[in-house]
Amino acid sequence: MLSVPFLLHDVISPIFMFYFFPPLLGLAAAANLLIDTLVFFLAIKFFSIHIAWRKALRMLVALWLIGLVADIGGSLFLTLIGTISLKTKTILIDYYSIYSSPVSILFFAAAVVLSGFIIYWLDLIYLKGHLSKKQAARIALIFALLAAPYSFLIPTSWIY
Repeated sequence: MLSVPFLLHDVISPIFMFYFFPPLLGLAAAANLLIDTLVFFLAIKFFSIHIAWRKALRMLVALWLIGLVADIGGSLFLTLIGTISLKTKTILIDYYSIYSSPVSILFFAAAVVLSGFIIYWLDLIYLKGHLSKKQAARIALIFALLAAPYSFLIPTSWIY
């Protein structure tokens, strides 16, 4: 079994690693909650969906947790690519400066798209139990597009 220090080797922890380190998990979760709250209330207002306040809060919390699960899925995808890169001794992904190679850009963009698909699929499943199918599909699509983890595209070289 691989340990985290082996995976990170001499790399500064990239943005997507927020989800693996507990102190930064709180920061990432709070930022996601803020974004999800904004997206959720703007979406129900835009589509004129009338929901009781308590039900809306329960739905928001569930959608927020789904978003965190999707973000972790994207992080695991990037970690898998990094592990494959170490095993094969090739540079498939550059955590420090993701824009250094086209392959690295593609993998990070694929992680964002993968997380977006997970968000859409899980949100749709959840929302079908609370809204009409049309409303559920619209809200799930809005979340997939606006709440995807675009922070994966911020290289650590811009921060450190």
